[in-house]
Amino acid sequence: MIAIGTFAALTYYVALHRFDEPHGSLFATLPPVRGALLVLSVFGFTLFIVAVLGYTRAPMAVFRHRAVQVHGIQQITRHPFFSGVALWAAAHALMAPSTVTFVFFFGAIVLSFVGGMHQDRRLIAELGEPYRAYVAATSFWPLVAVATKRQKIQWTEQPWIGYALGVLASLGLYQVHDHIFDHGGAYVIGVVSLGSIVAIVNSKVRATRRDKGISDV
Repeated sequence: MIAIGTFAALTYYVALHRFDEPHGSLFATLPPVRGALLVLSVFGFTLFIVAVLGYTRAPMAVFRHRAVQVHGIQQITRHPFFSGVALWAAAHALMAPSTVTFVFFFGAIVLSFVGGMHQDRRLIAELGEPYRAYVAATSFWPLVAVATKRQKIQWTEQPWIGYALGVLASLGLYQVHDHIFDHGGAYVIGVVSLGSIVAIVNSKVRATRRDKGISDV
């Protein structure tokens, strides 16, 4: 609740001041670079969507911390939520039209990376060697574990529906991009807050079912 409230207050401030101290972005004016950053943004947002859809099955889900076998999206990144937000924010920071929006997106990069690393250390302390082995076999940044031969992508295990929904959601948001922070950021605050609460409640329900011996489907 503290995290949701802090995010809401920050988003509200950014929405009100996003046009203060405007400045041009060189990256936004170069079509090839802008195109590459848009692709990076879509990729990051897609990872974020997949992470949200599969949150309750993740080893770091609230109320359900556990070591799991590397599967699906985890072969690409063990932190699709954090790394997805970091990549999405990096693309936006490089195209930010004002100082306020640059600081907002740069802060999201730092928070995502530091948050992911802190979460790993905490789960290693809690779960021990099984989670340490999970960290060693995966990577925070997408495809790093694959590139270093610590992981191999099993294409049949990938959440293709989630990827498709992420791309479609990105395209949809692009159509209304200029209005996302309208009304004091109410749209962003509402979607993120509601999504977070639903994910937490769902994770709690599944944890309760597990404790009662009811298998997940």
